[in-house]
Amino acid sequence: MKATIDGKRYNTENCEKLASFDHSNNGNYSGSSTLMKAKDETYLVKTTSNGQDLYLHDSLTVCDCPTTWLENVELDDDEEKRLIELGLIKEV
Repeated sequence: MKATIDGKRYNTENCEKLASFDHSNNGNYSGSSTLMKAKDETYLVKTTSNGQDLYLHDSLTVCDCPTTWLENVELDDDEEKRLIELGLIKEV
């Protein structure tokens, strides 16, 4: 997915995927959202919809607070390690 945000052209093919979660509507999968890091250190959220939810649409937006976005997201070990390296979460 490509998008121009604040005069900058982003391409998710060139971004690092950090974490994601699935959306559901009435118990049915309706799409996913992924936190990504662009080459210019901007954090982005890519959302893809399968059309099952009228309120969920494909989009690419800047994530102003990735720490908050990550709350309640289930992470695998590799995602957790990378997010700790980036300082977005802390292991306690």
